[in-house]
Amino acid sequence: MNKEERQNRILELIEKSNGQELLGTRELAEHFGVSEMTVRRDLQELSQEGLLHRQHGGASPARQPHQPDRNEIGILLVSRTGKYSDPFFNAVLEGADRKLRELGYRVAYINTREEVSTSVQVRTLLLSRAVKGIILVGPPLGAESLSYLKANMRALVGTIDSIGKDYENVTFDGYTGIRLMVDHLVKLGRRRLGFIAGHYDFRQQGFIDSLAEHRLPSDDSLCVTVQFGIEGWTRELGHAGAQQLMSLPNPPDAIVCASDLIAIGAIQWLRQHNFRVPDDIAVTGFDNVSESTFIVPSLTTVHVHKQLLGELAAERVVRQIENENETPLFIRTPVQLVIRQSCGA
Repeated sequence: MNKEERQNRILELIEKSNGQELLGTRELAEHFGVSEMTVRRDLQELSQEGLLHRQHGGASPARQPHQPDRNEIGILLVSRTGKYSDPFFNAVLEGADRKLRELGYRVAYINTREEVSTSVQVRTLLLSRAVKGIILVGPPLGAESLSYLKANMRALVGTIDSIGKDYENVTFDGYTGIRLMVDHLVKLGRRRLGFIAGHYDFRQQGFIDSLAEHRLPSDDSLCVTVQFGIEGWTRELGHAGAQQLMSLPNPPDAIVCASDLIAIGAIQWLRQHNFRVPDDIAVTGFDNVSESTFIVPSLTTVHVHKQLLGELAAERVVRQIENENETPLFIRTPVQLVIRQSCGA
C-alpha cells in the first residue's frame, strides 16, 4: 500500500468514526503495519490540507466546510496546467461563465488537472469549497479522481469526452468535421493525406474512415500521434508531427491536424524547411480559434461552437442541481467547414 492509498484509507476510517472516537496514532500504525512516525507524517499532511483535525495522540474528522452563501459551480479544466493559455478552452469557459450568471449561479473556482490529479486533492477541494455542481472541461480525470468525484458530487457534467453513460456530456461532432475536411481535400486533388494528433479520438476515426471511403493510402505511418505533456496540444506537436511526416520516403501532399494549434505549428515547421503552403503541401486545422485567421496562409479549419459547449454544460449542470430526477443527456453539437488559404482552395 503506497502513501496515497494509506492516506485515503485513514480518511475513510476517520469518516466512519463520525467523530465519536479519536483514532489514535498507535492504533493506525498497527492497522497499516507501519511505524508511528509514518502515521504522524500522514496525519500532519492531511491536517495541512484541511482533511482532518489533528489532536494529541491521533486525529478526528475535519470540521464541515462553510456552505456557500449563494449558488456556486466548480469548473475542473482537466487538460491543462495554465488556466487561460488555450484559446479553445478559454471560449468554453467564457460560455459557461456567462450562462451560469444568467441562471443565477457563479463560478466558485477553476482548477486544473494538476490540482486534482489524486483523490486526496479532489477530496480537499470538495471539503474546502462547497459547490452545488461541477463542470469538467476537457478529457476525463484519472480513474481514481473521477471515481471519487462521482461518488461525492451528484450534479456533474462532462464536456468533450464522456465521463460515463450515466452522466451528462456535451461534445462536438468531430467525426463528421474531419470527414468534411477530407472530402474537401479530395475535391482539390489531394491524394496522399497525413494526420497529426495528440491522442486517438473520434477525429482520427473519421480520418481513417474517410480514407477508406475514398480508397486513399492509409498506411500507419501517415497517422502520427505525438506524445504531449501537461501543456496539452501545443504548436510543438505540429512541429514534431510535420517533421515525421515529411521525413517519409513518400510524404503526404496534405496534412490534416486534429487542432488549430497543431496545424499552426506544422505550418511553422514547413515554412522553416522551405516547403510552400499550400503549393507544395496543404495543411488544415480543427477548432477555428481566432489565431487561425491571422496565420499566413490563413488556416482552413473546422468551426466548433466553443462558447455553446460551455453554455450547454452550464444549463445541464443547473438542471441536474434543480431537478433531482433529471435524465442525463448526451449532446453533440454540429460543426462547419471553414475554407481559407492553407488548403489551396
